Amino acid sequence: MSIVLITGANKGLGREAASRLIADGHDVWAAARDQRRGSEAADELGAWFVELDVTADASVDAAVAHVVAASGHIDVLINNAGITGDRVAVPDLTVQQVLRVFETNLAGVVRVTHAFLPVLELSANPVIVNVSSGLGSLHVTNDPSRLESTIISPA
Repeated sequence: MSIVLITGANKGLGREAASRLIADGHDVWAAARDQRRGSEAADELGAWFVELDVTADASVDAAVAHVVAASGHIDVLINNAGITGDRVAVPDLTVQQVLRVFETNLAGVVRVTHAFLPVLELSANPVIVNVSSGLGSLHVTNDPSRLESTIISPA
């Protein structure tokens, strides 16, 4: 079976993906920026925990070193960590709020992928999965028939 690393694995889609992959016999690294919540989730799931904040180079580098020391490689990287951003009206939105979302949801994916590429290349069948949601789609967030259109989160 594969060794999988999932960012943002302490809740939501990341936690559910970890649960299902573990049930299918895969070894899972549950990565999360919050050490307490991440390690609790990993313990409950039967995963390994690694602290990883996708917005911080030092945190990502430390996570790579930890995973390599313990597992040697990973087969699958699931970039799942993401934030909605502040729920504010457009006139109240600041550049700092938008940059925080971009730093997590865009630059975080690039940062983590780049750092883990050498570890993935040790796998016979490396895979990268990038997770998004309807909130990342202008089409979906502007479709009044979709729940996502009711969430005020312009970033």
